Amino acid sequence: MAIQTFVASTVLTAAQMNALQANDYNQTVSTKTASYTLVAADKGTRVVMNSASATTITVNTSLFSAGDTLVLQNISTGVCTVTAGTATVSTAGSLAIPQNGSGILYFTSAGVSIFYPSAGAQVASGFTLVSSTTIGTTVSSVTVSSAFSATYDNYKIILSGGIASANSVVKMTLGATATGYSRFIFQGAFGANTVTGSAATNQNDWGAVGSISTNSLTMDMELQLPFLTKRTTFYTRNLTTVNSGGEIFLTNGFLDDATSYTAFTLTTGSGTMTGGTIKVYGYANS
Repeated sequence: MAIQTFVASTVLTAAQMNALQANDYNQTVSTKTASYTLVAADKGTRVVMNSASATTITVNTSLFSAGDTLVLQNISTGVCTVTAGTATVSTAGSLAIPQNGSGILYFTSAGVSIFYPSAGAQVASGFTLVSSTTIGTTVSSVTVSSAFSATYDNYKIILSGGIASANSVVKMTLGATATGYSRFIFQGAFGANTVTGSAATNQNDWGAVGSISTNSLTMDMELQLPFLTKRTTFYTRNLTTVNSGGEIFLTNGFLDDATSYTAFTLTTGSGTMTGGTIKVYGYANS
């Protein structure tokens, strides 16, 4: 249970004593499904994040006092990152909490805290699953929200599984931006022994970053600096079985702006997609 406040002449009941003691064995839990900012009532409780998308738990000053603690836990696939708002948050490990990870947030003063993580294996790997999005039935576009954050500068995005209603390509946009996309595509067909190339500048999306067919959906993208207020760059490599012998696409390009993005959208060139997943991974910054 949350901490109780008693004043002079207050009668402490047996029920209150039992409830206070029970907190040592059955901690009060509040479950969140989206990014959350801590409040004073969270002191002494367990805050549990349950989201398939990347989320944050923000820590502000003047809510807690020296010696206060609370437990932060993540039970879903989206990485939850402990984020300093107006308070200071330090750690010897990582502020990113992976699935089934947790940690204790301890305050040394009203505005200074230390996070003691219980899980750090995914940080050691340098490669962390940020989110996994399942594609629905006969859809022509899918938006992945909360994909990018300050936790990572660079990302890998993989589209796999599922099928399409027609042989086509996958296009991509960042946020709501619909201009300034440039890319160059190298394309070759197996058995033809030739490679062709095509360029496009100032487009309303990145074309041919992935391939879709009646057999599968495929995209393997490396994306640099989407969250930072810098020009975003990318490259992809994709194999498709559109032709009987198959084709390979190598695409690279950039978005000519300096905007911070948290979301992206994948759209079919034609037809629809059914099934499959879009997985976003973050590369550790250190």
